Amino acid sequence: MGASYRSAIFYLSDEQKKTAEEVITAVDQSGKWPGKVVTEVVPASAFWDAEAEHQDYLQKHPNGYTCHYVRPEWTLQN
Repeated sequence: MGASYRSAIFYLSDEQKKTAEEVITAVDQSGKWPGKVVTEVVPASAFWDAEAEHQDYLQKHPNGYTCHYVRPEWTLQN
């Protein structure tokens, strides 16, 4: 993916940052994802809600987009 569509986790505290990094490490170590997780973990800053047509995207478009993979059966071992 290019920088325009890169995934990110925005954290508000050191605890959230640590949790995000631990989950990314667990996914990488699980072998369930075909490559290394490239999601960025960055501090939260100013945020604005998107317009209504951009809300609930996966509910409105169940087939998603090429970068969305809903996998409710996945569990990671700690």
